[in-house]
Amino acid sequence: MKKMLLTTAAFALVAVSGIALVPTKAEAFPAFARQTGAACLSCHFQTFPALNAFGRAFMMGSFTDVGDQALVEDDNLSIPAVLNASFEVRGGATNTSSSGAAPSDTTYTIPNNARLFLAGRIGSNSGAVIVFTGKTPVWMFLNSWDVGDFKVGLSAQKSPWGGSNIMEGSNVFGHRGDKLGGQDISATTNSGFTKQTTSIGTWIGNDLGVVQVALLAPASTTTGGTNVGLNFGKLIRAYATLDVGGWDTLVGFGYVTGTAGKANGGASGPAAARIPMSLNFVYAQAQGEVGDMSIGVYGDWPHAKGKTSSMGTGNFYGVSEAFEAVGADNVAGNKFDAFSIRADIEPIDRFLFGVGYAYQKMTRPGGDLTNKVFHLAATYKLYQNFDVNVVFNNEKLSDSIVPGNSGTTRTTIVEVDALM
Repeated sequence: MKKMLLTTAAFALVAVSGIALVPTKAEAFPAFARQTGAACLSCHFQTFPALNAFGRAFMMGSFTDVGDQALVEDDNLSIPAVLNASFEVRGGATNTSSSGAAPSDTTYTIPNNARLFLAGRIGSNSGAVIVFTGKTPVWMFLNSWDVGDFKVGLSAQKSPWGGSNIMEGSNVFGHRGDKLGGQDISATTNSGFTKQTTSIGTWIGNDLGVVQVALLAPASTTTGGTNVGLNFGKLIRAYATLDVGGWDTLVGFGYVTGTAGKANGGASGPAAARIPMSLNFVYAQAQGEVGDMSIGVYGDWPHAKGKTSSMGTGNFYGVSEAFEAVGADNVAGNKFDAFSIRADIEPIDRFLFGVGYAYQKMTRPGGDLTNKVFHLAATYKLYQNFDVNVVFNNEKLSDSIVPGNSGTTRTTIVEVDALM
């Protein structure tokens, strides 16, 4: 029965992955719609990039299912007759004001981003997403096979989508958490979990949930890119998908440990300096309806404890963008705790609004560093692939050691995003 559900769901599907390239927001794209012949909202809850149960099933099928689109098939060959592609154009304005010395500033970006997406089936058991923007493409390759009532997969990626993105069904964090700009306040995202990462791993799942194990190599100026030799961080992660009173509910956890990376210009081998990676997080979501309103509720809680590093730099995780801006680091003796909660509501067709709150805290000898974020957002869907978006974030940073770092920053973003 579970296998039949996955197969039936997958053929109804569409535009799956929302894809983000820092610093832009994540979106889905119509390439999968062309392959499957289904509308974008067949896979997405309220709007892309958030997934529903059909979208999760399509991803577990490695983006291989097709609708009426013809296939070119031969021995060890099964590809769509047409290369499925999408193109994104985005433009808008961002206003930032601060209670500190920095003046108010408005930046106009027209266009802000132009990206080419190639995505879909590359074989009977394999699919891919490749995004071209600038000199370095972002990519993800998925492979999956039927084993009884389960899908078993082996996947790899290089992206800022999160270390778990080789099989990501949650809409709480990462690129799928960016519906209505939600990634701005996701505590797990702000722990650093969705920084640029190369990962490879295996997973097993069905309509009841997913368990995955992966090797992670984060890229940053302190880790020397992804040149890590044989030394990777390790991820263990699982989530369960449940029907609770008619609501599509997901509950999960993740655990990262180990070390990865080496100093810029450092030697390889056992003597190479490494960055510690230590993070655990729990998260939950519920998607359903109250009367005629569609509602999604999302929350997460990460924890990261600073560790000693031979490079003199602390834990790779546990430093939000707000903390990085004032030079804070999650070194030995420090710890990072955060939580976020947000709700996205669609009171009438095509109009959505979101509200959220996040709290980030770094506990340090001598005094704490905290950041509180209040979030409002709204989207009007002119079409399923053409949005007008407004996002407002109010951040209040408090530094008990360096009071001059404290202050309030307000950011308002207005943008139009079209995917073709």
